[in-house]
Amino acid sequence: MIKYFIYHKWKESVRSTVFQKNLIINIFLGLFIIYLLLSFATLGFFIDVILEKSFPDQNPIYVFNGFLLFYFGFELVMRLQLQELPVMAVQPYMHLPISKKKIIHYLLSQNLISFFNFLPLLISVPFAVKAILPTYGILGLTFWLASATLVSILLSYLVAYVKMQMTQFFWIAPILIGIIAITAFLDYQGFFELTAISKNIFTYAIESPLVLIVLIASLSLTYFLNYKLVLDNTYLDEITNKSKKRDTLSNFTFFERFGLIGQLLSLEIKLILRNKRSKSVATTSAIFIFYGLIFYTNDIYLEGHYMLMFAGVFITGMFLMNYGQFIPSWESTFFDNILTRGIDSREYFLSKYYLFLPTCIFSFILSLPYAYFGWKVVAINFVMLLFNIGVNALVILYFATFNDRRIDLSKRAVLNWEGVGASQFIMMIPALLLPLLLFFPFDYFLQSPQIGYAFLGGISLVNLLFHRYWIKLIASRFEKQKYKIAAGLRKE
Repeated sequence: MIKYFIYHKWKESVRSTVFQKNLIINIFLGLFIIYLLLSFATLGFFIDVILEKSFPDQNPIYVFNGFLLFYFGFELVMRLQLQELPVMAVQPYMHLPISKKKIIHYLLSQNLISFFNFLPLLISVPFAVKAILPTYGILGLTFWLASATLVSILLSYLVAYVKMQMTQFFWIAPILIGIIAITAFLDYQGFFELTAISKNIFTYAIESPLVLIVLIASLSLTYFLNYKLVLDNTYLDEITNKSKKRDTLSNFTFFERFGLIGQLLSLEIKLILRNKRSKSVATTSAIFIFYGLIFYTNDIYLEGHYMLMFAGVFITGMFLMNYGQFIPSWESTFFDNILTRGIDSREYFLSKYYLFLPTCIFSFILSLPYAYFGWKVVAINFVMLLFNIGVNALVILYFATFNDRRIDLSKRAVLNWEGVGASQFIMMIPALLLPLLLFFPFDYFLQSPQIGYAFLGGISLVNLLFHRYWIKLIASRFEKQKYKIAAGLRKE
């Protein structure tokens, strides 16, 4: 039966119109993957030599084991962003005499052939053969290699479980990534040493099967949790609630008191939470709260201004830029309905603007713990918050009137370039560079960065107070372009 599942899946992929339309892209993607695999294999073959030269006084095995936890933490973050849920159309099989459990086991087994599971083997296998085998023998090599492989497979099923739960609890992934970021920060501050912990765990894995046994037990538990969740919800690609009473997205009564703008805002939030790509954008934006750790832990950046401003724009406005660049493409499937309903363009854009305001403010609030690095960081982030909601939000909404590229929300979020055009790249230039250019004369000629920050904050507050005037101008531009945009959004 499994061979029929595989055969049907292959036919479904090859006969897909998406596959045929993007055949050239798929060929280039395949070539890139081959190049990536060869690069990793080369690295794996020479990594013991690289470690010996980089750490001449240390055992390469200990050094390699010391970095493994960091790698698996990075792999977990990448899987959360890139790993797709294993899906298949189960409806055609449900009326056949095929056990539902057998279908579910096949679905879950697809996690074993994940690209992320094979990638670390290209490094770990050559390293194990060259470094571990001569010292610890075949038994030590087997224990270590099996342990490292099982960690990757365990992460695969853990991410699958988290992503399935995210259909109802979308905040799980940001919390998980936050834990990883906090752990890395505590390690950086010296509260504990992850390198030593990692070295001890994986060195012990060479000498004893205990680590391997613990990993097998953990993997079995994670597999069972995935199996139980899928079984309870029938199939993987559309987890439904058992009761409509549990639908947390059914009503946003709070927004109804704000009239049409509130209704549009409510629909926007439902769109974000109910679709893979929009939800992925929201999750990715939340992750950028930790972007400051790249800059604030470096004294060179803390002494300057421009890199801190650059980080502040991202931290307080990542959702604004990530989500805003695809307005109105998010509504491609029902944009004609918006036009026929006679919705006032000014109120339409005001609803978008009022979506950006709280997200930027909330991002700033979440960034307040960066006060640990000094109040200068908080002050710059506050100025960048004002600039995002006073200037960048209006700039992005203006560029939205040039956007006529369609997005299909039913398609996957990973490696999906639908909706990406020249306007997306152009709008990022003023969003990222404009505050730096406005600040530069005050810093360079007047030698007074404080006046520069005051100027940025001042023009941002003025724009914020008169945002309805700017929205009116944007809506006028949109009125002239809306039928051209609608025609573009209809294109398949």
